[in-house]
Amino acid sequence: MSGSAQKAPKSILLIDDDDLIAGSLRQVLQLDGCDVDVAVDACSAASLMSKKSYDVVLVDPYLTGGVHREEGDLIAHIRTQQPRANLVVLTGYGSPDLVQSASAGRVSAILTKPQSVVFLSQFLVAASSPAAMTPQLSIKGQPA
Repeated sequence: MSGSAQKAPKSILLIDDDDLIAGSLRQVLQLDGCDVDVAVDACSAASLMSKKSYDVVLVDPYLTGGVHREEGDLIAHIRTQQPRANLVVLTGYGSPDLVQSASAGRVSAILTKPQSVVFLSQFLVAASSPAAMTPQLSIKGQPA
């Protein structure tokens, strides 16, 4: 028997109500060996987070159904339920509250939409490594 232990798959939660983005990203991440769950609203995200720990949580805080008016509360809720997760925001809409949450250390990175699925998957896999857990804010747009 070999002495090397098998690594657990990276556990990633995608919270986005855009089925095309979430579904495509889930497929690519699963091909990379990640364990991926998808929530389309804050309620289903809360349910998933109460049952499992994640390495990375990607969230679009401007979900439909009124949640977009409470993006700070959604981020705070994720941070409370997943304190060890690397929290990445993916949004097409910036706000002073969102930037304030990020600079207060509750968000590791803010990515602006649109992003390619390939870029997002590479970013999330990198963000799931323990070295990526150091608090540092980065705001990234579509790579050139």
